[in-house]
Amino acid sequence: MGWVLRTAVIAVVLTLAGPPSAFSQDTIAIALEGWRIQERDGATYYRCASQVCAAGSVLSYKPQPHRPALTLAEFEDHHSGLAKHYAGTGNMRDVRVSEPKERSIDGVRVIQVSRRVDWTSGNTTFSIEARLIGKDRSYSVVSDSPKPEWTAANFEGFVRRMAEIASLAAPR
Repeated sequence: MGWVLRTAVIAVVLTLAGPPSAFSQDTIAIALEGWRIQERDGATYYRCASQVCAAGSVLSYKPQPHRPALTLAEFEDHHSGLAKHYAGTGNMRDVRVSEPKERSIDGVRVIQVSRRVDWTSGNTTFSIEARLIGKDRSYSVVSDSPKPEWTAANFEGFVRRMAEIASLAAPR
């Protein structure tokens, strides 16, 4: 796929409430060219809305409890347990987790697994699920699309922007 995920803006806005040491909200806005933004249940979703990205692709992130001691084995076990629980339920015919990896991007730990879901409709989706663990904050990041190469390309572009955010010091 010849397109590049382009990040137009990364903005971190801290809103003060009360004394200078108390922050009420830590808002992160990432603008991605060609993607439509949607907020739901504390997660931010980016859905492909142009030819700059692959049709059916979705990226998302959500702040997570900061667990710097989380291991790759624990992360993989959690996602394998979810796959086992959901396989054969609803419209999911089969769910498989593979390719556990751990790496560092600019000092942020990235723990990830790949997931393949076969749907009763005959469609298949490919995901990369990751936890980014910075010094003071953590995020889940998910890339999902109908083709594994699209999923990987979307993830690699997005995870670097999220690593920049995860590396920021948490508000005090």
